[in-house]
Amino acid sequence: MHAVVPVRLGCCPEGERCRLCAPAGAPPTPELVEALVAAVRAESPDRPLRVRFFGGPPPPDALLEAAAGLPVDVRVRPDLLDRAAAERLRSWKVEGIELDALTFHTPSLRAMRRRYPGPRLITMLEALAGVRRGLVLALGLPGQDHAISLEDARLAVGRTETVRLHPVLVVKRSALWESHVEGLYEPLTLGQTVTTLRAMLDLLEPAGVEVIRVGQQAGPDGLGRAVAGPRHPSLRELVEARRTLDRLRDRLRDARPAGVLTIRCAAVDETRTRGPFNDNVRALRAEFGLEEVVVLPDPTLERGEFVLEAS
Repeated sequence: MHAVVPVRLGCCPEGERCRLCAPAGAPPTPELVEALVAAVRAESPDRPLRVRFFGGPPPPDALLEAAAGLPVDVRVRPDLLDRAAAERLRSWKVEGIELDALTFHTPSLRAMRRRYPGPRLITMLEALAGVRRGLVLALGLPGQDHAISLEDARLAVGRTETVRLHPVLVVKRSALWESHVEGLYEPLTLGQTVTTLRAMLDLLEPAGVEVIRVGQQAGPDGLGRAVAGPRHPSLRELVEARRTLDRLRDRLRDARPAGVLTIRCAAVDETRTRGPFNDNVRALRAEFGLEEVVVLPDPTLERGEFVLEAS
């Protein structure tokens, strides 16, 4: 697996700010890219490197040259990527182009000051055939609901190889923050977020789309300071805990156990089985009238395998 050299260009250049972004700092220089490459190489001397540019506009030639011939992926805002820029990236042998699309829902895009309609994204993804295509989909945008997010997932299937799912965080000093302060915008709750993420993953993953990230960390990701929204260090694990709870419910509806229920699982599944703060344990005990629910890791079981024993 490659060690990634992250180069952050900022979501929006000056004068092109969408409502998600706080004002950007100074853009990176070729010298910074070279220093980042050297730092990651020193940290991971035995791993191949890959440079990944995260930003709104495509990286200029000087930054691509500073990548020193390493494999390169870029994330760009669709309205800042024209045909000439796409061809320039191809000429540099860029391997992956990820569109920071947010949604295919045109009214939500307009609300976020993104200057492209949803159908244009489909055309752009089709035109990028031949490189590894990626897509960033947001949840909880103004004008967007659960059904619209599921439609976004359906439209992504067959048009992209990878997807990042980013529930909206309200970043201080962004235009969305101003709307939130004025009571005009309310982000998703954590529970709503997990429900929608679960449904989107259930559409994307069986169709062969690799979901390479779920959620953002505002500080480490260079977004600024998040003041509202579904902040959690591992949204993916919350989704997997919800999936595990539903699987156990299905098993128990057929078995109808009583007394003490022991759930044996692979050690890597113990946290998902218990749920956050033992929520799954409490839910099963209450729903099925059990005296106690005990979760035990079992080294003989593979991930996703469960043995249920009632006593």
